[in-house]
Amino acid sequence: MQQIKNLLILLTIMTLSINSFAQMLNNLTIEGSIINPQSEYITFSKLGGSQMIAIDSVKISSSNTFYITEDIKDANFYQLSNGSNQYTILILQPGENLEVKIDGLKMLQPSGIKGSPITQHLYTMLVKINSFDTEMKKLELEYKNLADDDTKDEKSKILIAKFQKINNAKTEYIKSEIYTKPSLASLLFIEKLPIDDNLDLYIKLDKALYPKYKNNDFVLNVHSKVQSKIKLAPGSMAPEISLPSPEGDLVKLSSLRGKVVLIDFWASWCSPCRRDNPHNVKLYAKYKSQGFEIYAVSLDKTKSNWVKAIKDDNLTWTHVSDLRYWQSKAAKEYGVGSIPFTVLIDKDGKVIATKLRGPALDKKLKEIFGN
Repeated sequence: MQQIKNLLILLTIMTLSINSFAQMLNNLTIEGSIINPQSEYITFSKLGGSQMIAIDSVKISSSNTFYITEDIKDANFYQLSNGSNQYTILILQPGENLEVKIDGLKMLQPSGIKGSPITQHLYTMLVKINSFDTEMKKLELEYKNLADDDTKDEKSKILIAKFQKINNAKTEYIKSEIYTKPSLASLLFIEKLPIDDNLDLYIKLDKALYPKYKNNDFVLNVHSKVQSKIKLAPGSMAPEISLPSPEGDLVKLSSLRGKVVLIDFWASWCSPCRRDNPHNVKLYAKYKSQGFEIYAVSLDKTKSNWVKAIKDDNLTWTHVSDLRYWQSKAAKEYGVGSIPFTVLIDKDGKVIATKLRGPALDKKLKEIFGN
């Protein structure tokens, strides 16, 4: 009996030790020094969703140093702030031990970071990108200060060409860094590159990050965009949508099989969407009898605004919405990041093209219907 008790005690001690060791592995430490402090405290925060969540605030010592230790479970974006609108971005992983040197007046330009390779890569990129931006600002200033003489037009062409050359070099640098060294730092720069023009790069970054950081919201955002683009590639089947009409009836996208359908993501509060509506009304009247339909998915939040906009703009086609704003189930499925956003599908429900509006939509419908 005593042997069993001793065994249970030993198992309890081992469990506690394992848990303590696991927590030690998750411990993050930051040893920092700061010049020109703007307050007595350094605040350590985590980026959660669209806002920073304060985790800790520590007092700066008389020798202008500070020490932070936290138990973090996942890699994520963090920041240090010091009583001002400036901050130092950090991309941290469990178990890292950082040494940070910052300036309270220039916190986005830390003079030294050790112990976080991803953060170091981030600032290597920022320094290079800032050098491109500095050169472009100089050219902009030269352009604004051009003397109004006979040589102005020629000089302006030269300055514009130089500006474009530097901007192109900046873009190529960002692409090269993401392609050769994909990391969480890449997430801060990939958004500068339109996904439609850089889908291969987005796919490469997604393949590098998603398997390692499946719980990271920002990685999931890129993954969702990539998957949506793959889903919406020409020739692929458009994902099913089944949402309520203004009358409350569920209307499936697939119920329109046999028609050429423009899936139109819009909202009553979206000015560009409302400006497009008169043009779409004309197209609908012209091609409806030939098998053209519009399946409008609204990102409204209130039914009254949605229904009023339908009536005011004389939109007589199919309307659906779950009234969940940007959390719309269909918007997420289709990777909608801005509106208006359209997807044109054929009679079999396969994608023809995306983002067709105005003259581009006119041209495509003429190709399809022959007039």
